[in-house]
Amino acid sequence: YSFRRYRHLLVLIYTIGEINKDPEILPNVTLGYRIYDSCGSGVISFASTLSILSGTEQIIPNYSCWNNRKISYGSADPIFNNRLEFPSFYQMIPNELNEIDAIMSLIRHFGWKWVGLIVMDDDTGHRASERLQNQMNKDGGCLAFLIILKYLSTPGRAYSREIKNTIYRSTAKVVIFFLSSHSIYHIADLFDPEKIPQKIWIASSSVSRIAELEYLEALVTFNGTLVISLHQGEIPGFKQFFYSLNPYTYQRHTLLPQIWGLLLNCTFSKRDISLKKCTGNETFDDTVLSFYETFNYRIAYGVYTAVYTMAHTLHEL
Repeated sequence: YSFRRYRHLLVLIYTIGEINKDPEILPNVTLGYRIYDSCGSGVISFASTLSILSGTEQIIPNYSCWNNRKISYGSADPIFNNRLEFPSFYQMIPNELNEIDAIMSLIRHFGWKWVGLIVMDDDTGHRASERLQNQMNKDGGCLAFLIILKYLSTPGRAYSREIKNTIYRSTAKVVIFFLSSHSIYHIADLFDPEKIPQKIWIASSSVSRIAELEYLEALVTFNGTLVISLHQGEIPGFKQFFYSLNPYTYQRHTLLPQIWGLLLNCTFSKRDISLKKCTGNETFDDTVLSFYETFNYRIAYGVYTAVYTMAHTLHEL
């Protein structure tokens, strides 16, 4: 379970509750919500979206959702900037091209002319490599190497060795990671801290999630990485709401017991004897919450902003 992602759900629930209590927004109207789990799958995400737009459990083929407003709290794909193709799609965070340009600003500032680039074999990776190479060429710089990582559930030894050797043998002191958020878990076991030479790592915002990895060697390798961060905002009252959570008083939150156990290192399962039993009366450890950046609102702030944007739009209708 990902606590960071579960926190996004909590922000949604909290924000809707705050709007429902506010007499100045949508008076005499109570907002509700329906939450679908994408399971990290684009196909499931699209199917769930069509189900919501169709208004039925059975998806309606060829359903036209042209005029339905869609607000994304975390999408950074620049394709949605095209207002002709996506006239009713709105993003709450900057698109990834801004991150690429921010990385180029760093490269120019420090005068780095010889850098390595690691991307995934997806649209995000190909856009990043093309844009970075074009801009570096204009500035008189070059890529020392370009590694395009394949989506492999278990990278073979030969493949991993080839990737490592490319990095280890390169004279480039600066390496850029530009990865989509769902690709972080594909890179952890490619790095050996005992052998990797000292590099300056620059990474896109999604790489901040690498702290969730259990592969500690990767954390050693990437310690000190310069990460492009998303804008951070405030969510008034959410901290108090979070501390009020309890698996027994919020029984509708079916994932809360698992998240509770994750944060407090305990279990509600009667079968699991490897961990102490959760009572539901435990107190959150601020050190653990700090590790997960619980109250640093970046993507979560996008959720908060998206819900309020929707509410104000409905209010003005």
